[in-house]
Amino acid sequence: MPSAASAFLTVPARGGRAVRLDAGEAIEIVNTHGSQVVDTWALSTADPSEYLSMEQTRRMLFKLWPQQGDALYSNRRSKMLAMELDTSPGIHDTLFACCDRWVYANYGCPPGHANCHDNFHVALEALGIAPPLVPNPLNLWMNIPVSDNRRLAIEPPVSRPGDRVVLRALMDCAVVMSACPMDVTPINGAGCRPMDVQYRVLARAA
Repeated sequence: MPSAASAFLTVPARGGRAVRLDAGEAIEIVNTHGSQVVDTWALSTADPSEYLSMEQTRRMLFKLWPQQGDALYSNRRSKMLAMELDTSPGIHDTLFACCDRWVYANYGCPPGHANCHDNFHVALEALGIAPPLVPNPLNLWMNIPVSDNRRLAIEPPVSRPGDRVVLRALMDCAVVMSACPMDVTPINGAGCRPMDVQYRVLARAA
């Protein structure tokens, strides 16, 4: 029987990490400093063309973002993860694509700016996984208010230092996290300063 939890590890500011989870295991992601958005993906390790889908999750939940107790669905409408715990106010985002080199070019940043798109690929390469595409992520703690179903805004997160989310694997999968490098808009707080977050793997529930 594995230990109840692994030691905490760090996703460095602007960087990414990926971990394999067996069905029944979970990952606990901690917003260490309170203002950091974490772009989060999952892919089936049996077939990486099956991935966590924000489009299907919205369709199945009839919500703009999942809440504690909800399942998160794959592009094949299979239950892939469960949001077992969320200690934050519960504001997340499923609408925005991850940042990439083209976003930063549009903002006038010099080439080579860190981005979640590249973090996704680098993190999965470390596990020997080559995904066919970069899906839209679950943007943990990202605050994108919707007004009258017509306008979107970018606001600082309302999460607090130490807030955490536990995602329980409902199939064997790889979970990818990127401590979003965005430093142009207040996605990572009013100071526009990306920060590290912590995570650990939790054993199967008893």
